[in-house]
Amino acid sequence: MLAGVLIAIAAQLWPGVPMCGAIALIAWGTSLAMAARPPLLVAAAVVYAPLGVLAVVAQVDLAMRADSLAWAALAGLDAAMAITLLASLARQTGELLAGE
Repeated sequence: MLAGVLIAIAAQLWPGVPMCGAIALIAWGTSLAMAARPPLLVAAAVVYAPLGVLAVVAQVDLAMRADSLAWAALAGLDAAMAITLLASLARQTGELLAGE
C-alpha cells in the first residue's frame, strides 16, 4: 500500500507518472488490511472496484492516444499490471467472503 501511495504522490508532482498501478496497489493493501473484517472488506471492494475500472479505462485511453510509442507501451503495461492485480484481488476477496 505504501508503494501505491508514494506513486500517487509522485504523480501529483510529475504529471507523466502512470497512476493505474498505484490505485491497484492501494486497493490491494486496503483489502489485505480489511481481510479479517468482512463488512469492511465489502466496503473496500465497493469503493475500489469502480475506481479500479475507471483507472484502467483511462490508462488504456491514454495509451491509445499517446504520441510516443514508448509512452504508450508504459501506459499499457501499467494498465495490464493493474488489471492483473485487481482480478487477483477480486478472486481472493470472493474466496474470503465465501469462507465466512
